[in-house]
Amino acid sequence: MTELIPAAPADSLSEETILRLVLDHAQDLITVSTPDGITRYVSPAIQSILGYEPAELIGRNNMALYHPDDVRKLQTQTFRDVDVFECRVRHRDGHFLWFETTFEVLRTANGELDKIVGIGRDVTARKKFEENLAEAQRLARIGSWDWEVAGGRFSCSDEMHRMFEGRIDRHRIDLEAFFACLHAGDRDRIQANLQEALKGGFREADFRIVTEGGETRLIHARIQSILMPDTGEVERLLGTVQDITERRQMEEQLRESEQRYKSLFDYNPSSVYSFDLEGNFTSLNGSLEKMLGYTREELMPGSFVHLVYPPDLPRTQANFNRAAQGVPHSYEAVVLHKNGSLLDLSVTNVPIFVDDRVVGVFGIASDITERKRHMEQIQKLSDEHALILSSVSEGIFGVDREGRGDLLNPPGARMLGCEPGLFAGRPYQESVHHTRADGSRYAEGKSLIHQTIEDGQPRAAREEVFWRTDGSSFLADYRVTPIADGGEIRGAVVVWRDITSEVEVLKAKESAERADHAKSEFLAIMSHELRTPMNGIMGMTDLLLDTPLSETQREYADIVMQSSRNLLRILNDILDFSKIEAGKLDLECEPVNPAQLLDSVRELFAVKADAKGIALDMRIEDGVPDTFGGDAARIRQVLVNLVGNAIKFTDAGSVTVRLLRAPNEPVASDMLAFEVSDTGIGIPADKLDRLFQSFSQLHPGINRKYGGTGLGLAICKRLVELMGGRIEARSEEGAGSLFRFTLLASCNSEQR
Repeated sequence: MTELIPAAPADSLSEETILRLVLDHAQDLITVSTPDGITRYVSPAIQSILGYEPAELIGRNNMALYHPDDVRKLQTQTFRDVDVFECRVRHRDGHFLWFETTFEVLRTANGELDKIVGIGRDVTARKKFEENLAEAQRLARIGSWDWEVAGGRFSCSDEMHRMFEGRIDRHRIDLEAFFACLHAGDRDRIQANLQEALKGGFREADFRIVTEGGETRLIHARIQSILMPDTGEVERLLGTVQDITERRQMEEQLRESEQRYKSLFDYNPSSVYSFDLEGNFTSLNGSLEKMLGYTREELMPGSFVHLVYPPDLPRTQANFNRAAQGVPHSYEAVVLHKNGSLLDLSVTNVPIFVDDRVVGVFGIASDITERKRHMEQIQKLSDEHALILSSVSEGIFGVDREGRGDLLNPPGARMLGCEPGLFAGRPYQESVHHTRADGSRYAEGKSLIHQTIEDGQPRAAREEVFWRTDGSSFLADYRVTPIADGGEIRGAVVVWRDITSEVEVLKAKESAERADHAKSEFLAIMSHELRTPMNGIMGMTDLLLDTPLSETQREYADIVMQSSRNLLRILNDILDFSKIEAGKLDLECEPVNPAQLLDSVRELFAVKADAKGIALDMRIEDGVPDTFGGDAARIRQVLVNLVGNAIKFTDAGSVTVRLLRAPNEPVASDMLAFEVSDTGIGIPADKLDRLFQSFSQLHPGINRKYGGTGLGLAICKRLVELMGGRIEARSEEGAGSLFRFTLLASCNSEQR
């Protein structure tokens, strides 16, 4: 220490003693170091502050005690003769403390840097407080600033700097940059407020800032003027800024929600009100005033007790207590109108919860007096005529003015599959009569029954659709008669009869008669008009072909013979069809060779396919047995019919016949499938269901162009089914067709 303190004359020893006392007992940390950082002196306070003995640090570089980030900052710092820094110093146990250190440079007589004296103070607690304050400001989105007007010094918090996206200087007052952040519509007003604050006092204002991304944020600002005590002039301005954008949006949403609730409350056609836990009114709407005849002032404050019909009070009080205990429920009550009349009410009570605690009861009430009186009249009518209603075969139901069910007689309940009690009070159109006969839905309130309720005119309808509770429907004839009371329509009564069976029987009878007539007429024409001349034509043509003929004559005779054979085939189809319908067609069971079967079909149509330029392909897939049991002639007949049709209706492309196993068929596992596909004209989707019907033609134009009786596919279907299989078709108009039929790979018992 003596080398740091120059020798002093005898009369100065007391000052040296005083200096030693200050250095040794100072609470702040005092150090003396060389310009290169070697510690020459450290005060004893280092032991209590950092845990080191002074001797441990003498001769060591003091940079080893600083936080690495602060070392880099100090090494690049240009020292003034006196300077103040904040840095982190390592405690002996390894943790860091924040120090605010004042450094003073001691120079030699010629001005060279000699020693650096440092006085450091532990400001860790202050730094922690500042960090907590900054975090609190960040969470609350509150920034602060301090402007020393006289000295020109300015500082703002991290949150304010972030709020303005770094566009304002944290350590220098820049009003131009500040006002550039403001919305153009707020600048003049805020400038005026700032000028007023510079004259003294407190100012508070909201303004908008525009972010660099174009977003507008709402800021709430406060400014407090600090005056100099001697002159009364403004010494400094202290201020806070808070981003209240989200808060203002929430306030607007809350205000809108409150307005919606108020509208729902005030203008609700039902009576809406609330009670405290003692049963006193705390709010009510105009509908309740109108319903009870009392004004708001007459009802509030006051209990509901005096409004309840005395015999009904215990039950009403019990229902209120349930809601006050947190149980929502509905019930009916009788109350007194101001004029003394009785009102029947339907009441719903709901507990009001605040912080999971019931603080009141919310209620909604509707006047059901007229409805109950009307229902009682209907019930009385129902009781008086119960025997009649139960004994008739027709269904009868009654509806009120709004179309809600009132009564339903037992026969009607059986027809609808509905209990009378479940029918009452429900809109009848939703459950019984919501569609017309064509399936179109009635608009709400537009059915014939509603029309009768509106105008009082009776109506009748035939073959309308009524619905059962299980979702099924039936056809009904019904009559609607209005119910009037004193000239005023109160509802309607509907009497109906289920006519589904009658309609179905009539339609089936008409269909059978038409089909039988068509069949009889067709067979009569074919057998009588065609068979006799056909025999003569074929016989004479055969004789003609045995005579000498020219080439042209022979060609003509061949055409006649071919036409005769076609006609014979038609007659054979008719005979086959007749045998099938009569159950007189016998099937054979014999070994069938698939390859020979398909070859015989190919030979029959090869010439015709070549003439049209159509590829005829026959394929037998893997897994098909070499032989299987069946009626080869009938299988060939089906294939010939399908292939003949395919070639007939195909003008370009191909016809393919495939034989494959069909293990996934639901009938049996040993099934074979025959597929005949073509690239012809195809079949419209809406005509596919007519393919296998007897004497059915898809279109007159197709019949005229290609010919046919409409029996071929019907015979195919019957033959396939007799052989234990089934036939189906898939097609797309203009893109060809696929016919597929399946057969057992062995004869069934019926074939044998």
